Amino acid sequence: MIRRIKYSLRNIKRNKLNASITTVGLSIALASIFIIYLFVAQENSFNNFHKKADKIYRLNYNVKLKTGEEGALYLLDPKLAEELKDKIPQIEYCTPFRLGYMAQFDLDDKYMKVKLGIAEQDFFDMFSFDLLYGNKEKLLLAPTDIVLTKSMANKILKNNTTSLEELIGESIKFSFLEDTRFTITGILDDIPKNSSLDFEAIIPFEHQRPFWQSSNGFGNSSIFFEINSDANPEQANALISDAVYDYYRTNIEKAQKNNFLYPTEECFQPFMLPLKDVYLDNLVDTDYELRGNKAQLKILTIVGILILFIAFSNYIILTIGQFFKKSGEIGVRKSIGGKNIDIFKMFLSENAVLIIISFVLGGLLSYYLIPLFNNISQSQIYFNLINAKSFVSFLILSIILLIILTSIIPVFIFKKVKPVSLATKNIFTGKKSGSSRIFVGAQYTLTIVLIIATIVINKQTHFLKNKSLGFSEENIISIDVPYLSQSKSFIIRDILKKQAGVENVSLTNRNYFDGYSTCSFTISDTEILETYNFKADNFFIPTLDLKLIEGRNFSESEITENNKSIIVNEEFVSRMGFKGSAVGQIVNGCNDDYTIVGVVNDYQFLTSREKIEPMILHARTDMGNPYSAVFVKYDPKNLSNVISAIKSGWKEIDTKEQLNYIFWDKELESRYQAEERLSKIIMYASIIAITILTLGLFGLTVLISAQRTNEIGIRKVNGARIIEVIMLLNKDYLKWVLIAFILASPTAWFILKLWLEDFAFKTDISWWVFALAGTIALFIALLTVSFQSFKAASKNPVEALRYE
Repeated sequence: MIRRIKYSLRNIKRNKLNASITTVGLSIALASIFIIYLFVAQENSFNNFHKKADKIYRLNYNVKLKTGEEGALYLLDPKLAEELKDKIPQIEYCTPFRLGYMAQFDLDDKYMKVKLGIAEQDFFDMFSFDLLYGNKEKLLLAPTDIVLTKSMANKILKNNTTSLEELIGESIKFSFLEDTRFTITGILDDIPKNSSLDFEAIIPFEHQRPFWQSSNGFGNSSIFFEINSDANPEQANALISDAVYDYYRTNIEKAQKNNFLYPTEECFQPFMLPLKDVYLDNLVDTDYELRGNKAQLKILTIVGILILFIAFSNYIILTIGQFFKKSGEIGVRKSIGGKNIDIFKMFLSENAVLIIISFVLGGLLSYYLIPLFNNISQSQIYFNLINAKSFVSFLILSIILLIILTSIIPVFIFKKVKPVSLATKNIFTGKKSGSSRIFVGAQYTLTIVLIIATIVINKQTHFLKNKSLGFSEENIISIDVPYLSQSKSFIIRDILKKQAGVENVSLTNRNYFDGYSTCSFTISDTEILETYNFKADNFFIPTLDLKLIEGRNFSESEITENNKSIIVNEEFVSRMGFKGSAVGQIVNGCNDDYTIVGVVNDYQFLTSREKIEPMILHARTDMGNPYSAVFVKYDPKNLSNVISAIKSGWKEIDTKEQLNYIFWDKELESRYQAEERLSKIIMYASIIAITILTLGLFGLTVLISAQRTNEIGIRKVNGARIIEVIMLLNKDYLKWVLIAFILASPTAWFILKLWLEDFAFKTDISWWVFALAGTIALFIALLTVSFQSFKAASKNPVEALRYE
């Protein structure tokens, strides 16, 4: 063994360039693979820390509308949890769960925002969150119990000298519940980073109403349940499905009668989803839980495999090249009875040394590149979540697999080559020489696909961010006011309207980043229209520079509790099918009759991924959530004065709320983080692939040039010019670049066409994208190959022929 290692080290030392190229290329690829493996493994580990994770499920349901549209939802009536627990014998524990939006503690000197969970006592019997202080059997028993996480408890302690344990039994109140104090009955360790349920405090459902929520016609909560250890999940699912359908039967029949739901039982089909699957399930769009991106994981995995393939191909190509140098030795071995296994062993030791070195370098490189990956992916790899046993097993298996594959492939390629051919070094003159070119062609095909994908995804992201939204998003500051009373919201608005540099100020209940409200409007006796609705004052339209197509804006006198005036968009008018003008029409929706006083242009209140939907603006102050944002339209020349005015105005309204504002245009851009993230991932993958490809191509050119030294010398002696020799050496590579381009273009077009189908507004896949990608690939090939070709062509032919 030691003798083989010494022999391998001597060979590596004799071929420093080849060894360096293969090691660097493989190290870069392995660093990428390590990072992708850690991230994918971490994402797949979500919720696995719960001891009974295999027995816990979340209740969901598929809905089919009268229009034929289908979707999966999760919001249900929290009272359903108790009924299921009573009726279904397979259910051991069952609890509703939701988040309480806009929750904040009322401390002595300030308000403190808190991520609030709302559940029932069974919650802690099901989930394995570590309890540091308190009695697990007594959590959430009383309506005013509260359980805190360690981090939230420590924040409260900043205003108190007691220890965490001494907080048990202390009381705390919320700003929305002035007359109710909650007793701290437990302190949990901080929620693990791989938990899809994330909260800082949790209370029972008794006091859920004051806190904002997600909701639909079926309820406002998730429902989790645990089945008995001996229960059959399929039987439990059938019983639960029937029970849930019966619970909602009246609602379903009413919705069918109103032509909202499909007129068969398939309009509402409950199903249970395992806890381990909820994080990466992209079918159910949840607001109460953290969600991963299954598509992104698939893309990362595919990208990792492509990068590894390119690096692996380089290794094989250069190994085959080195075979040429050893062909004399191998020919002699085969002549005296050497078998393929002996050749395999000869490659095995050398490959083992190079691959182990590559793994070590790749590991070190990945450690330093993880922060860059975190920044690109807008995610986080947590070292404490790494399963050391699984990772070590992955490393060992990968090392063994790579060593065996890189050692056995050359044996298979040349096992039928006769010893005479080996001895004469004639192995690269026939069909065998094409194997290297095939690998190069495959590498170029994958690289061109990545380049095209980078350009198209960047193009689509730029298109989304720069598409006209139908309103003015520039020079607007959005101030968060969800915790302020309605009267104080009006006061801060009126204070800012008088300030120099402020062009307009408006109040609304949606800032276009934190969710939406919808309600149904009646089109006819048999048809309804689902419509987005926003609360707005009389300054909303001029602040956003919306266009009034017909009718008028709200008047200040209409900003009242029971006002029945609404302004609609063009899509609403089109879908309602009015005969004549929409202005003056009385429509029924949101549980009341309303009069249309104006029609605005179709502006993009959703993201540009989605088509424009029907929308209404209402001035009614008692409908929906309170005002949550103040939009300030400002003159950019007076920005500093506007910021000062906002700060002084905030002090003037005398509130314990912390001032929080954002520049709206920057925040609107952030709505396309998913596309930007994907664009960066593909771009960096392309850079890595190009780097590895260039290294391999350079190494292969060196080998091929060395093999053709005599031919080049003879041609030069016979009068061949340097440019002719360069063209001779380059033409094979250029042919494979052309073939790769022909293969890559339709492949990339098909993949990206599928990706773009998810967008309501999309860019074109223009011809120049393919031309640019092909040009970049051609440039890389010419630059890499021509450098070494020129070097070989410039040599004195005497040096090549002196030993002939």
